Amino acid sequence: MALQGKLRQMRQCERQFFERHPDTVALDLIGSLIVVRGEGGTVRARIVETEAYGGEDDPASHAFRGPTPRSAIMFGPAGYLYVYLSYGVHWCMNVVTGTEGTASAVLLRAAQLLPTLNGAPLDEREGLLRGPGLLTRGLGITGEDNGTDCCSRSQGRVSFWSPPFSDVAVARSARIGISAGRDRISRYLLDGHLGVSKRSPRIPSA
Repeated sequence: MALQGKLRQMRQCERQFFERHPDTVALDLIGSLIVVRGEGGTVRARIVETEAYGGEDDPASHAFRGPTPRSAIMFGPAGYLYVYLSYGVHWCMNVVTGTEGTASAVLLRAAQLLPTLNGAPLDEREGLLRGPGLLTRGLGITGEDNGTDCCSRSQGRVSFWSPPFSDVAVARSARIGISAGRDRISRYLLDGHLGVSKRSPRIPSA
């Protein structure tokens, strides 16, 4: 099916979608689309890798020690972006999940850019945004997007859309690139996709 036909099948993810356990949201975001609107036009990408993070029960989370000026947004209504600078090098994009007052979020780790509606198809190896830094760079996300509401009815700058694809085979693994909480099997990926990270053993998702 052409891209235009698939896009017509999609529904924007409303706030209730994000008001769930972070692992559930991280799983359901695989195969979904993220749409970013900017001055240069609209960019669409298929999400192929995510990681779930909790709050005070998760030593790898920025909210592990409670609210701080940086992590306060994680305690707050679901469906908002939490964007932070990692090691002073690149931006990382998360979407807040769960119930208000209990911190959690999902990190977007990898995606694949889709062609523009009237553009030529992309080769399978084109448009790969492998890793959180390449993902934000490819989508044009910066610290200025921190706090963006992704559930705006007016389809604001950033929005998420339910999967128009039927080939979503999801695998899980331990999270990567962290020094604490490495035992959690909270990394979700589109199994076999070229855009996902190649590290860490994978197991089928239940």
